[in-house]
Amino acid sequence: MKVLVTGAAGFIGPHIVRRILADGNLVRAYDDLSAGALHNLAPFIKTGAVEFIKGDIRDRDRLVEAAKNCEIIYHLAAQSSVPKSTEDPISDMEINIGGTLNVLEAAKQSESRVIFASSSVVYGKASRMPTPEEEKLEPWSFYGASKVAAEVYCRLYSELFGVPTAILRLFNIYGPGTNKGVMIDLYRKLLRDPKRLELLGSGMQKKDYLYIDDAVEAFVLAAERSPCKGDAYNIGLGKSYTVFEIARMMVEELGLGNIEIFARGGTSWAGDIEVNLPSVIKAELEIGWKAKIELREGLINTMKWFESQLGLIEGAKRLK
Repeated sequence: MKVLVTGAAGFIGPHIVRRILADGNLVRAYDDLSAGALHNLAPFIKTGAVEFIKGDIRDRDRLVEAAKNCEIIYHLAAQSSVPKSTEDPISDMEINIGGTLNVLEAAKQSESRVIFASSSVVYGKASRMPTPEEEKLEPWSFYGASKVAAEVYCRLYSELFGVPTAILRLFNIYGPGTNKGVMIDLYRKLLRDPKRLELLGSGMQKKDYLYIDDAVEAFVLAAERSPCKGDAYNIGLGKSYTVFEIARMMVEELGLGNIEIFARGGTSWAGDIEVNLPSVIKAELEIGWKAKIELREGLINTMKWFESQLGLIEGAKRLK
């Protein structure tokens, strides 16, 4: 079986590529390298296991060609920054809505299943916690709005054209390979000053964090088991933690005893959702998926990778 992965050179993409290859399938990786990096895929490309195509998802003809003979399309490519979506909402729309529409057109022609990487931001400030998939979608950012629109296109392509689609509403994904988010931000701050750690905003932002291996498993199971009729699934740990809790956990595991952790208050950035907690019952019942990696275990694995890439924090113990 041949599989197309858009946005393959980003954070999640290489992990999915590795899993597809491990399952004995062929991979066609598609990325314009505007945010991703080719070195993330280099080990696979060198062996000939992966066919890499440099391309923009706004280029419909190139995407249609890339999707030929692919049974599954994992659609990860996106403009994924909330602040950037505020700076340039038109570009955000062209990539996230127009690009997804091109993926769906390509899937229609190649008769592929599409597993679409959506986001928890589609809910905005949800009225229910844990938040079920039936919650009203009221995004607070242009990025969130673009993901809602892309979800609607997925559902309609399934209903009107018979294109099999499934939607994964990803909550904060972390792990080796990440280059943004609260964990790498805190680690970099500790590298600069291992005695004081300032948190962005109030430090009481409370969110769900999901380890990358669990996220990859969700993509695979959605492709295998979802009815693929525009079905949406929350993909998260099902537990929320504050930034303070994450910071304390990091400091504890690093053995940094005498350290000041503080927050100056205020908000983080425009459009940020400070609290989220998903209900993950639907994913468990319909596709048999449930997260296995608890936050502490995932955090230790992630910090080992930070250490290998960024260096050891002064006074910290090496993680085993």
